Amino acid sequence: MLNSDNEIIINQDKLVELLLQGKNPHTVTMENTAHVDTYNHFSNLFRIGNPIDVETPSGGSDKYNKELVENWYMPEKYKKLNIVDYIIGLSPEENYDRCFEELEEFNQRDLMPLLKYMVYFVSLMKENKIVMGVGRGSSVASYVLYLIGVHKVDSIKYNLDYKEFFR
Repeated sequence: MLNSDNEIIINQDKLVELLLQGKNPHTVTMENTAHVDTYNHFSNLFRIGNPIDVETPSGGSDKYNKELVENWYMPEKYKKLNIVDYIIGLSPEENYDRCFEELEEFNQRDLMPLLKYMVYFVSLMKENKIVMGVGRGSSVASYVLYLIGVHKVDSIKYNLDYKEFFR
């Protein structure tokens, strides 16, 4: 892909190849992906490295945002994950009703892909031994997010109403 200056824009696979060759990724133009956004976010947050400049694909940011939501930029196994079975498999049987109520709320809001992404994100954090906090804000009211590992507050134990999360 070429940008407006006819410079080659590389994808994340090519970026990994350049990194393995010891080249500086900040001297190339590449297409924007969730991985670049994540890198830039943590680079800025921890003040390490330099952010990677990206090009918006032809068609503008609306097309890019639609593509991002449709693709979710996560491994295929997470895209194909049966999230309902996954959540139920994590829960004791006595909490199934709560799981189904929350999952219905996520489904009504078209947030099932987000749950799949959260499973991917939490597993990625664990694989890389990145410590997450106990929990923050209204997300701790969600038992489903607790089961996935997004936070460590058992909302059933503390009698938190999951509807607080969806307000």
